[in-house]
Amino acid sequence: MSSGISRRDLVRSSAALAATGGVAQPQGSPRRRRGVVDPDSTFFSTTFVESAPTVLTDSDGDLWPSCWADDDNVYTANGDGRGFGEPIGFLDIALSRVSGTPETDLTGDRVAHGDALGTVWANPADYNRKPTGMLAVDGNGDGSSELYMAIQDLRTPPCPECFNDAPNASISRSDDYGETWQITSEPMFTDHVFTTIFFLDFGKANENVGVLGEEGARYVYAYGIDFNWRDPTIHPEATTDLYLARVPKESIQDRSAWEFFAGTRGPTEPRWVTDIRRRRPVLRESRTVYPKLRCDGRPIDDPASDVHVISQGSVVYNAPLERYIYTSWTWYTFEFYEAPTPWGPWRLFLHKDWGATAWPGLSEENPKAGGYPTTIPSKYISDDGKTMWVVTSNWVRWRVTNPNYNFGLRKLEVETFEATEPENEPDPTNNLAMTGEGTTPIEKSGRFGRSDWYNDGNRERHESSFDCEADKPTDFWGYTWNRAYNIDRVVYTGGRTFFDGGWFDTLTVQVRQDFQWCDVRGLSIDPPYPSDESAGPNRTFEISFDPTWGDGVRIIGKPGGSAGFTTIGELEVYFTGEQS
Repeated sequence: MSSGISRRDLVRSSAALAATGGVAQPQGSPRRRRGVVDPDSTFFSTTFVESAPTVLTDSDGDLWPSCWADDDNVYTANGDGRGFGEPIGFLDIALSRVSGTPETDLTGDRVAHGDALGTVWANPADYNRKPTGMLAVDGNGDGSSELYMAIQDLRTPPCPECFNDAPNASISRSDDYGETWQITSEPMFTDHVFTTIFFLDFGKANENVGVLGEEGARYVYAYGIDFNWRDPTIHPEATTDLYLARVPKESIQDRSAWEFFAGTRGPTEPRWVTDIRRRRPVLRESRTVYPKLRCDGRPIDDPASDVHVISQGSVVYNAPLERYIYTSWTWYTFEFYEAPTPWGPWRLFLHKDWGATAWPGLSEENPKAGGYPTTIPSKYISDDGKTMWVVTSNWVRWRVTNPNYNFGLRKLEVETFEATEPENEPDPTNNLAMTGEGTTPIEKSGRFGRSDWYNDGNRERHESSFDCEADKPTDFWGYTWNRAYNIDRVVYTGGRTFFDGGWFDTLTVQVRQDFQWCDVRGLSIDPPYPSDESAGPNRTFEISFDPTWGDGVRIIGKPGGSAGFTTIGELEVYFTGEQS
């Protein structure tokens, strides 16, 4: 079977290793341009995730790590809710069995909960149990899956340390599909080290682990972070590192059998050590989002600002694409990475910014909902690998009115990159925003979650980038495609303007060429763009430039007004052939 690493990946990895003496260095440094986070992956041409869950289930809770067992059911664990099934009062942890698929119908029932699943190792007055990982694998050779659940102690409110402090973790086992559980006699991981654990999902009953070869297939693999996610205003040592471990599939509850990734020999051969102090991260990401906030009565130094992007999520092997997908999140963004091997190199392929107004709850007026933590069950990956379903929850102050505090799923759609030559002929009537192959809207952030509004032919309504970020240096609106096109004009219709924003202070156009965003040349705007409140409402500006090409285009510049945001009614893209 394929190793899942291409010649392109091998060359790139070899070059990086040559400069570091053969030791794998943490990856993940998305390109920044004037405050914009541009993904650094070159594996996908377009990526799109729905603005909110479109499949909701009769369930209650959060977190939802999952595994796909040999009985074809998905087993998923939740915190702070009943899970699936009839109400039973508040549960800090529960396990449910889910059958069906998002495309057909999902039904579930609660199998076990509370003390049956695990122990609170710290003081139960201050901590409760949180599930962080699930695994299904036949480790004893009896022909059926055993289930494993990683569970941590997590500090509960009220306290400054709440949700930051996870001192202990262990792993429970079930041999009867979750009905009963074998719990360790003591925590397996302590002192906040590797205490947020999520298993690498290799598909049904771990069936795809053979891509790692005969030796590699003896093990199961798990990722972990220290301390849970960390609030940098409380802990300057906020989580920046993602670690990888492995353990023989028959010895998962034996802490002494665990080994930890410690770099590589050559470009692809991993080194493993038993001493956790000698481990090395497979991904180091110090990037933060929303350094300052200003809205909703929040102070500019709000503790919820300047948050780090590494957190509890999931890692799944996408077998059709031979790619590993790590889904992380912040309060305000999704941060999705891909890699050709479990140890990297990891590259950001999707930075989805929901804004600081990310969690309004679902409504017809505002069908947008960020969420947490972000997991992709392997059962719900399409046969071609290009459609996946992301499970998230969305807590709001009065969760009884929030339909997304459950096992809710949204589509993630990707298209792999293939180099193409632009072949479109001049046609001033052909709006590539509507006819381009795989047209995918992109923006810095969208307040209403309606990116479909700016290429639907209706110039009278608008999407807004109002997101509460203070001193925001850059806004943009645009598209990416699955192939390259000739381009020489965009037509931008703004939206409504307000006393504190809704326009660009500066405005230009960029095209994406070989995954680099480049300024166009010879730009002119008709009528001249005013860069103030008179840019709206719904005024249209034709922006022409020297003929160029790209598989993406965007208008970009500094947002105007004291609130620093822009609006858009429509963005059309053409190759007219009229420019010299």
